Amino acid sequence: MSLLRWLAIPALAVILAGCMTTPDADVPPKVEALTLESFFVGRTSGEGRFESDIAGVDRSFTIRTRGTWDGRTLTLREDFRFDDGETDRKTWRFTKQADGSYKGTREDVIGVADVWQDGKTVRLSYDAEVVGKNGKRRVLSFEDVLVPQSRDVVVNKAIVSKYGVPVATVDVVFRRNPR
Repeated sequence: MSLLRWLAIPALAVILAGCMTTPDADVPPKVEALTLESFFVGRTSGEGRFESDIAGVDRSFTIRTRGTWDGRTLTLREDFRFDDGETDRKTWRFTKQADGSYKGTREDVIGVADVWQDGKTVRLSYDAEVVGKNGKRRVLSFEDVLVPQSRDVVVNKAIVSKYGVPVATVDVVFRRNPR
């Protein structure tokens, strides 16, 4: 293996480590731990942005969700409206496991999303098929961290990767709406 490759592997590891936050680093004091079923039951709304310098993509969007909890599964319908007028609807199904983690499915998710509590935050790890403007389908890996800011606000930060290399970010601020 060439010297350049030997140097590139540790450099990539340092870059990826810097992308992850410590579990409770961004949680304000006195804010309770986030659980999906406590925050997302009912209606929430959010504003977000998908950015990829590599692909030259910068898309803002709004999202409206409606969640129902049957005691084991949170069904979360997401309605997206992008700044260019495009709309989309996705439906998550998060099934709580005996150990408190969740398994999640959605129309575009390949396999199952792993979802777990990490301190006061919730983390998601999954692969999803994303369709580009040219219609080309790509499988991208998502690592989301949902960070509670208050009883009514959660920030979702995601790193999007291809072949283990970060290629984009997604940032969303969710606000719980009155029922």
